[in-house]
Amino acid sequence: YREVAGENLPHDRRLWSNWIKFSKKSGPQEVAGIYEKMLLYHGDDPNFWVDAALWLYEYNRLNIDRVKDILLRGLQRHPDSEALNKCFFDILLKEAARADPEKNLAENTLSEQDIKLERVEAVYRNSMANITSLDYFVKLLESCEDHHEITVKLQRLIIDDMQEKFPREPGLWDLAAQRELRGYHLGDPDEEPDNSEEEPASKKSRPATNVRSLKRRIQLCVTVYKSAVEVLQTQDMWSLYLDAMLTLNSDGKAERALKQQCLADALQDGHRSKLMHVRHYATLRKMLSSAPSGREAAVTILTEALKNDASVEMHQLLLATHVQNDSESLIYELFNKIQKTMGPEALPLWQSVILYYRTRQDSLGKKRLENLQLATASVWPEFAELRSDYLQYLWHAESVDAARTEYAKLALQPPMSLQLHRQMAHLESSLAVRDKAAIKSWRMCYEFMAVYFGKTEPSIWVEYLTFERGHGETKNLSLLTQRALTTLEPRYVPAFEAERALAYVGAALVG
Repeated sequence: YREVAGENLPHDRRLWSNWIKFSKKSGPQEVAGIYEKMLLYHGDDPNFWVDAALWLYEYNRLNIDRVKDILLRGLQRHPDSEALNKCFFDILLKEAARADPEKNLAENTLSEQDIKLERVEAVYRNSMANITSLDYFVKLLESCEDHHEITVKLQRLIIDDMQEKFPREPGLWDLAAQRELRGYHLGDPDEEPDNSEEEPASKKSRPATNVRSLKRRIQLCVTVYKSAVEVLQTQDMWSLYLDAMLTLNSDGKAERALKQQCLADALQDGHRSKLMHVRHYATLRKMLSSAPSGREAAVTILTEALKNDASVEMHQLLLATHVQNDSESLIYELFNKIQKTMGPEALPLWQSVILYYRTRQDSLGKKRLENLQLATASVWPEFAELRSDYLQYLWHAESVDAARTEYAKLALQPPMSLQLHRQMAHLESSLAVRDKAAIKSWRMCYEFMAVYFGKTEPSIWVEYLTFERGHGETKNLSLLTQRALTTLEPRYVPAFEAERALAYVGAALVG
């Protein structure tokens, strides 16, 4: 490794990495030197500086001065590197945590720990000039939380800077609220008692934090979220607030009543704001519909919500509530509105309404279905699925002849759908007893496929041949093959030949 990486191929990063990995096991005392050599060639990558500093620090923490030197040199080249700045911050913070809070370097001076904390703060302040990412500040706060008792002042400084830099960033408000919930309430510095005459400077620099009850932490958390949605008034902020309340209610039994009340209040206020996301309306509907007495309220709320959000998803929630209440008149009224105002994106709503009326199995349901099936004549390609579904319904609920009659009509109505013909072919194949008329009807499905899709779909010709071989007339195979070869566009012929060969081998094996 020394010869290859260090001398012959110094620019191969993979070799350097392998050399270091090998040396960490065989000669760890040499790794620091290898890192130094590697940084001469690959110092353009800030991650290598981080790796070098972390290794040296973890290998021997007495090397802290050398670790600082590596990080400072790295920051000279990469002042805006989040990884380098955070690494420096974390290492100095660990050093401060290990320092003696009572040991003074001289009489009437700050303690050793406070001096090291000032160095941590200096690194933080230097990084502020080059880094503007909210995530970076969040990560620094997370590091501080690991040493909460000694970083209260530093945390407050970071939070103050974040509030100045990102006043309208939902993530900042969410962070502040979640910190309150975890118990990291920093309080108001103006309210702290002045103990300068009673306590040494080392203790004064680290304000005390109160241990708060879960109830109080929840209250403080909710207070922050309420302030956030009032200031920002965006759907993203409301979503963070509501998600937090939902998570809170899924976590344990402690303070259950308070948690439920907080969630109920958040959902109610979210609806009033007209900024609540449809997925939270789904949660609200589920909560209200769990009891018959709440379903009327769910209808009222969702009807109001539709005025601000006329999405398919919101319509689905209201429709599902009407179905649950078996409110046929309201279902049909909503469907008529959907039919007039929405396009192909409303397919899931059509399917839900059709399913509802089929399930009723009464004269009214049958009458409504006759009107609903007008959708099968729609020019929207997305509605082809309804046509196939309608054929299957007629086949099983009415009669084979009814399905065939309807298929003969639908097969000629644009937009043409390969799915429709395959569905009918599948239904025809399910007959236990077939006469010549049935075989003719079955063949007609493949004929329609060949006529409308035969130029670009090699598989339909293979399916047609398989049908004739197994159930039709074998004498048609040669002519049908020739027809496929002349109909298909040249670029699709090889695929047809390959599929046909496989199908022939498969048929021979079965035979």
